Amino acid sequence: MKPLIHEMPAEEVSEALRETDVAILPIGSVEQHGPHLPTGTDTIIPVELARMVAEGVGALVAPPIFYGNSVSMKGMPGVLTVSPETLSAYLLDVCKSLARLGFKIIVIMNGHGGNTQVVDFVGHRVREETGAVVVRVDWWRIASREIREVCSSPVAHADEGETSVMLALKPSLVRMEKAVRDDRFRRMVDRLTGGRPENMPKVYLPFKMLTETGILGDATKASREKGLKIVEAVVENTVNLIRELRNLLRER
Repeated sequence: MKPLIHEMPAEEVSEALRETDVAILPIGSVEQHGPHLPTGTDTIIPVELARMVAEGVGALVAPPIFYGNSVSMKGMPGVLTVSPETLSAYLLDVCKSLARLGFKIIVIMNGHGGNTQVVDFVGHRVREETGAVVVRVDWWRIASREIREVCSSPVAHADEGETSVMLALKPSLVRMEKAVRDDRFRRMVDRLTGGRPENMPKVYLPFKMLTETGILGDATKASREKGLKIVEAVVENTVNLIRELRNLLRER
């Protein structure tokens, strides 16, 4: 079974729905990722991960949503954003359409932190209006333990973890010779919390105040080997999650 809905004739989609009720919807953003990663990083990653998960669990992959909520980066190079209100309405309509086709579980494979609150809102709305169950999978969260084992810090933006994943999935798009370390955000957090970063609240600042280069962290530590381990963990954990969720819903 081909996993990509947009590459399948309509009749094949209907036939596939007799075998699966799970759709995976990649969502990301188009925004700067420092001097070494492409602007589509946040969508490229979830698209590739969605393909792998779909093959492992027998799901279909819906066409990706490239444009995300990147309003905090307005004014920076390479940023194309939609408002949270626009994204919410659009995502809601897409999910409702998937539910009308017959999908009972919609896994939103998310590649961008700025989308999380929007997806949370939409997930509840979809459940209330269609009965379908929405799952938000942030790839950096579903493998957070494994990431801690291979990276020196949690995934932030265009840093060690995210660059490593891109090296594993799309190495031809990574310019490692331009990767740098940028500690401005860490220094700001230490200053605001008196050296206690775990106490840091959410402060809504323009992204360009947090970084000198567009990177949050140290991209020079990235490697393909680290990325392959992260990708393996993300796919395995997501496949297991979907299988268990299917079982849980059958028990209701």
